[in-house]
Amino acid sequence: MIYYFVRRVLMAIPVMFFVALFVFLMLRLTPGDPAQAIAGDQATPAQIAAIRQNLGLDEPLVGQFVTWIGNMAHGDFGVSLISQKPALEMIGQRIGPTLSLAVVAMLLTIVISLPLGVMAAWRHGGLIDRAVMSISVLGFSLPIFVIGYILIAIFAVHLKWFPVQGYKPITDGLGPFLYRIVLPGLALSSIYIALVSRMTRASMLEVLKEDYVRTARARGSRKSSFSFVMRYAMQQSRSSPLLAAALP
Repeated sequence: MIYYFVRRVLMAIPVMFFVALFVFLMLRLTPGDPAQAIAGDQATPAQIAAIRQNLGLDEPLVGQFVTWIGNMAHGDFGVSLISQKPALEMIGQRIGPTLSLAVVAMLLTIVISLPLGVMAAWRHGGLIDRAVMSISVLGFSLPIFVIGYILIAIFAVHLKWFPVQGYKPITDGLGPFLYRIVLPGLALSSIYIALVSRMTRASMLEVLKEDYVRTARARGSRKSSFSFVMRYAMQQSRSSPLLAAALP
């Protein structure tokens, strides 16, 4: 186990190096002069040269790359050219909202997609099944930002149920936190809801054909009961590799 972990880490080092090299060259070889952009159109050549020297842009590309890697190894990610704040500080300010949005999107995926998939299997071939599959197709087809605009237009602008923008940390209260993060979380989870609901439906159709389900029905369980499907089928869903892979 330790050998496997060490080998994977050693294999990741050259990959990370070439990714860093590619990103560095892509940024540096892009047309345009960062010093000119910082100084503005009214800057003199002397001012532009001073900014270029201060940023190390007058050094060879190899020297710039070595300096860049060395600074990152010491935790120095540089300063934002726009806000003039340390990049690491700006990243730290955004870690909380990013993790909160990821957790909410994952929870929404589980809470929404599993019941949708089970209901589609429960009413296989019916109206519910077709509706769930249509939602799944839309989730795959529309980009996330388009879904976000649609949610904003309906629930924020028209119905005024949620704000258009803004963020409150959970330390300010669960209500204000959920009030502002539900819409972006729903937009982010849309593609995963489409994926997991389809996989859950396929796995549940497979589970409902098993002998233990027919045995439970023979013992008196109601054939058309949704709670029956949830109680018996979900208890044995781990036997289906497809459904196990669908769960986050």
